[in-house]
Amino acid sequence: MKKLLTLSLAAATLAASAFGLSACSGADTLVVYTEAGFAPFEYTDNGAIVGVDVDIMNRVGEKLGKEVVFENVAFDTIVDAVSQGKLANVGAAGISVTPEREEKVAFSIPYYTASLYVIYKTDGTMAPEVSESTAENGSVIYWDSLAGMDIGVQNGTTADLFLGDEIAEGGTIYGTGATKTGYSSLSMAVSDIGLTTNVVIIDELPAKALVENNEGVSCLPLYYKGETAEEDSAAVDEYAIAVTKGETEILDAINEVLGELIADVDADGNNGIDRLVMSHLDLATSD
Repeated sequence: MKKLLTLSLAAATLAASAFGLSACSGADTLVVYTEAGFAPFEYTDNGAIVGVDVDIMNRVGEKLGKEVVFENVAFDTIVDAVSQGKLANVGAAGISVTPEREEKVAFSIPYYTASLYVIYKTDGTMAPEVSESTAENGSVIYWDSLAGMDIGVQNGTTADLFLGDEIAEGGTIYGTGATKTGYSSLSMAVSDIGLTTNVVIIDELPAKALVENNEGVSCLPLYYKGETAEEDSAAVDEYAIAVTKGETEILDAINEVLGELIADVDADGNNGIDRLVMSHLDLATSD
């Protein structure tokens, strides 16, 4: 779903960043593009970019013997920038694997599966209907209940792609009057709920972190409704790290680090990625 706006933003971001990054790029430096508003995968703490993806890439830097420099940019510019490979060779920002993105960049092995969540006003203002799925799923929000609503998403995210498909011809809420409003940041999108939009769709963990830090909103998983409750299915996607095509040494190092973390399972059944997620989720939602 490449848009002219996305291309313009990418060009502007790359041009504005060229001077600042030129001093950082080199044989001993690995520049990583991220978007630091997607806790617990990337967020800021005392002005520093931290998070699950940051920890992963720092381990990659150690393996390669390179200093890792993180640049905070607009999310929907990351894949195009990495594809060009001039200012950054890696994008680590909770990036979901899609066929369109695979045409532009090489992806690491997937390291996390995320469910889409709906954030809505707790007081019921402009809120969607909450339904009960199977006993295992509990309370959910079905795509059908978003019919006719104004729905917020962060530009370029998987939620943006999912929603675009569902409001297009043949989609679940096509022809219902449902509309999409894109935002440059998740915090801006959430602050607009009940004003410009009814709800915001975003991945589970960032949704929970935002709800924890914003009064008056709640969130629930987003589901496709099956013919029976047992056939209901969650809207899910997988995260991977984007690498410039041809940069096999970097990609191999990333896959090696991810493989080590995924294989490191503790007595509770949590692997190394799970533990990083839990650790940063606690930090991101604490005051």
